[in-house]
Order: sequence, then C-alpha cells, then structure tokens
Amino acid sequence: MRCLTVVSVLILSRFVATAAADPAISDASGLWNCLPDRSGQPQIQIDFTEMAYRRCDQHICSTYDLAPFEAVDTNVRIVFGGIVTFVASVDGHRYTETVTVGEARVVNYGHCEHRAADGGELMRS
Repeated sequence: MRCLTVVSVLILSRFVATAAADPAISDASGLWNCLPDRSGQPQIQIDFTEMAYRRCDQHICSTYDLAPFEAVDTNVRIVFGGIVTFVASVDGHRYTETVTVGEARVVNYGHCEHRAADGGELMRS
C-alpha cells in the first residue's frame, strides 16, 4: 500500500507541469465522463470529488469506491475487486476497460471528457 501511495505521488508530481494546460486523469480531480466507442456499451464516470467509479448501462449504474491508480507506461490503471481493470491514457483521449466474470471477459474502448471539480463546462480531452 505504501508503495502504491508513493507511485501515485510520483505520477502526480510528474504531470504537475501539464495540469494547468490540459486536464489529466493523473491529476485526480474533477469528474471524468468516459464514453464508449460502441453504442450500447456502459458509460463510465470517474468522480474524484466523491471518490467513486460508476459503470452505467441502459438499466443500472454500478458504483465502486475509487481505487488508487498506478502508472503503466504512459497510462493510468485502476483495478476494482479483481474483475474490472480500467486503463486510460493520462489525458483521457483513449481508454480500455476489461470486465472479467468467471470465464467471460468483456473489453470496452472509448474516450473520456473532463469536467472541473467546480462543475464548470465539459472540456473535451
């Protein structure tokens, strides 16, 4: 756990210079709406104000406590309960979400948009 905290701090400090210019998931701020490439796939919301990860489809929204993230090359990875892995480019331009239930694995792709913590306008990533 301590190592993961150190990694998170290093990620944040690494991207401090770019935080003012463009929002980054590694900034751990605001609200990120992630839209799938294919219609009918769940939308994802990463909410750093409420520390929540939400997966919403046409029928239900499942909410998980926001897990610590880690750096993987030039991406950020978040894992939930061993069944959901979310990997995104730091700027949110692309994401891959993998959900594993038993032997089945579903992979979703898309892009994320950032909304400032103060509820400001939606900003395209």
